[in-house]
Amino acid sequence: MSSQFPASRFSITLAMTCLVLATAALPVKPARAAVKNAEDLFIVDCLLPGQIRSLGRVATYMSARRPIRTSQADCQIRGGEYVSYDRANYQTALKVWLDQANAGSAEAQNNVGEIYSKGLGTEPDYGMAFQWFKKAADQGFGRAKINLGFLYEEGLGVAKDPAMALNLYREASGIQDELLYSSEVEVEMKAKDAQIGTLQGQVESEKANSAELREQLKRTQDQLNNQRRALQQSQAQLQQTQSQLQQAKQQKDDELTKLLENQMLGQEQQINSQRQQIATLERRAGGVDTSVFAGGPNFSILEPNLVATRGRNTAIVRGPGKRNVVGRVTSKTVKQVTVNGTPISVAANGTFSAEVDVAQAGTPVKVVALEQSGVRGELQFTMLPQAAGGSSSVAASGSGGVGSLPRDVKLGRYFAVIIGNNSYRDAQYPSLKSAVSDATAVSNVLQKRYGYQTTLVLNASRLEMLTALSSMRDKMKPEDNLLVYYAGHGELNGATGYWVPTDGAANNTKSWISNAAISDILNSLPAKKVMVVADSCYSGSMTRAAVPNLAATTPEKWNAYVKTMAAGRSRTALTSGGVQPVPDTGTGNHSYFARAFLNVLQDNNRLMEAQRLYREVATSLALNSINSPIPQNPQYAPIRYAGHESGDFFFMPKAGS
Repeated sequence: MSSQFPASRFSITLAMTCLVLATAALPVKPARAAVKNAEDLFIVDCLLPGQIRSLGRVATYMSARRPIRTSQADCQIRGGEYVSYDRANYQTALKVWLDQANAGSAEAQNNVGEIYSKGLGTEPDYGMAFQWFKKAADQGFGRAKINLGFLYEEGLGVAKDPAMALNLYREASGIQDELLYSSEVEVEMKAKDAQIGTLQGQVESEKANSAELREQLKRTQDQLNNQRRALQQSQAQLQQTQSQLQQAKQQKDDELTKLLENQMLGQEQQINSQRQQIATLERRAGGVDTSVFAGGPNFSILEPNLVATRGRNTAIVRGPGKRNVVGRVTSKTVKQVTVNGTPISVAANGTFSAEVDVAQAGTPVKVVALEQSGVRGELQFTMLPQAAGGSSSVAASGSGGVGSLPRDVKLGRYFAVIIGNNSYRDAQYPSLKSAVSDATAVSNVLQKRYGYQTTLVLNASRLEMLTALSSMRDKMKPEDNLLVYYAGHGELNGATGYWVPTDGAANNTKSWISNAAISDILNSLPAKKVMVVADSCYSGSMTRAAVPNLAATTPEKWNAYVKTMAAGRSRTALTSGGVQPVPDTGTGNHSYFARAFLNVLQDNNRLMEAQRLYREVATSLALNSINSPIPQNPQYAPIRYAGHESGDFFFMPKAGS
């Protein structure tokens, strides 16, 4: 973590830059790299020479040149044509892939789309990226569907269409309705009126007639004042009804309680309607204070995990009894949060928690956040006890229950690269306290409890960091899994995030390692599953909707889910936040995020999908980092341009651990 960071949001290909978490054995001396130049380990677009082939006994010919993505050193050895990583731009990259893309190769078409989407020395051309991603997606290429879905989700180069994005993510994963793409439900209430745009257009067209406009403005302001007075009266009536309702409940007058509840519902609807009318009139009158109505309180539910169904939103919990509802408010002007009508205190970091008594038949929950302006955000869902036989406490070695590994699923071997940097040569990077201890602790947990083959590199130089990552290319097989952990300083330059090695120099991007370079290396690895865990100062813009969640918890659906998620090639990242810095130390010798991550790994005794790991870390962090000087909002998502297709990462404890 650098001592100073810009606060602007940025778009990068990988979300991680500062402190992170990881894996491993005891610290080992980094292996000496066979390559002496760090640049030789970067991934480049390489155009290999054609092969001499024979046609019958007399004719020989040379095949067309073949494009691949490989390390700069490998391209040199094989006699390929490339441009050095730090000098490459979109023209040189296109030169490698365009011929095969025009010939119909879906992989090449996707690569061309990524080149346009990245920009590579120029502004991204999302319009061209969309066209090439669509060509590849139409051929069924999974990575292109993920990339195309991201453009639809963010509205880049195409009209924003979340439904289309969701369908593309589903197609890429091959999932059914039992899975959904949401790790936490976010609520954003906005006062909207379909007539606002029309009214604004009318005002623009009538500007020439100033006298009429002034008269219209006066009428509008009069209407606005009347509506404001009416709103105040309605709010007073609502408060009176709420008071009467409380008295009726205390007197256990069920008939009167029901009557007052219906009356209060009608009053709330009337108030919402009045607010919309006021918002419209404010716009028509020139928007003196429209910010009050532009956006309501934003909040998210971290626990329980919600499932969007065709009816009411649903959350499956372990069983009947007392269960927690944990959320986080992101709006600083929220004055109150209620859960089922009961006011709940909100911590300084925006976290709130309430206990709900869940009945056997299910319990409805209504969460409301109210801003000082009176604008409110609301979310309703039902907490349902888990069905009999679907206990999540089934041991990992079980024979088919939820949490066990299906007999016909093989997860492959597990590897980890852990990099923890505390000490830096450049005096502008202050020494860190927890990076090495975080990395070492998580390394021990992953090795002893989960059986990882680990590489722990502490206080690593740029060459040592790149060597540790690149060495995985020769160690791993296509069915294997890799967890990458980085703990240390991070930098942000323009739109690009960087890892800073111990020999990195301040203000010198060429001495750092960009997230784009890490993403390219991950893409080139043969492993089926790769996950980066980053307790980072900044996270890049990664879509959170492209990793599916389990909606039902019966053994049959669990088995189907594991098979689907284990089959795909995934590249995902768990980060501790968005674009804010994160504290170096939290509790003891560990950061808040590291402590939460360690606790979840240590307590787990079953096959755990990374989605569940994320949810439990997010909940633990929200509850235990109340005293943190900086709010931390973990994220879990695919890593852009790292070759993510579908599926999720799994953690499987060793037998007897």
